[in-house]
Amino acid sequence: MTLAHSTATAGGNPGRPARAVIGALVIDMVGVRAKYECLRCRTVEGPVYGTDAVTAFVADIRTAHLARCTGPREPRP
Repeated sequence: MTLAHSTATAGGNPGRPARAVIGALVIDMVGVRAKYECLRCRTVEGPVYGTDAVTAFVADIRTAHLARCTGPREPRP
């Protein structure tokens, strides 16, 4: 079974295809740093350091990276 063919029951949508993981946002609360790893285009954004920088980075990295991501896109169900 592949991730694209598995089914999910979370979110009130029983039997609907599960969404694939497309990236990882890593936040280190001890060292106060964050980075984003895109699994589509295989790039890493960050790391950024400091409370203010991490807060700003986390707030918009997903949408900001998606706008410039060159990786393949799969249609959503």
